[in-house]
Amino acid sequence: MKKLVLMAFIGIGFIACKQNGEKVPASNDPHLFGFNYDSTAHMDVIKGTFKDLENYDTTTYITRYADTAKFHDNNKLTNLDENVGLQRQFIAAGIKVKVKEDYAMWSSHFNFKDGNQGDYVYTYVTVTFTKGDKSVDVVMFQADLFNKDGKIVEEWLVYDQSTIGTLLN
Repeated sequence: MKKLVLMAFIGIGFIACKQNGEKVPASNDPHLFGFNYDSTAHMDVIKGTFKDLENYDTTTYITRYADTAKFHDNNKLTNLDENVGLQRQFIAAGIKVKVKEDYAMWSSHFNFKDGNQGDYVYTYVTVTFTKGDKSVDVVMFQADLFNKDGKIVEEWLVYDQSTIGTLLN
């Protein structure tokens, strides 16, 4: 009798835990409006921009952005031409850039209440700037908004820029 009861519990537990192939309905919770991903094509675009910076490839870098892209560089609003101009200043000054590969990156898709959608990539990254025998590590937070064509339309960068200035002197 004990064996029969034990088998019944095991059988009920197996049936209760078995997936029946039904899809879980979308949540009606008004506070849930987005999804996070650990691998997307948008993340590959950001990784590509890192390689472009390291290789001084401003031509390919520009193709990853919409023509009207906006940059919020420590809350200073700039456009794509100004952003690339800053990179060219680093190149002219002999400053090399290396992105450490232990960064944290994720992607999000949002369905906002006003009907708009947004695809973002967020990255915490350490970048090493080197000139001659001097190097500085700068920890940055970067957020990028993409359009439907997979181009970056807006980028936010937050970092301590004071140490980079020491390489320009």
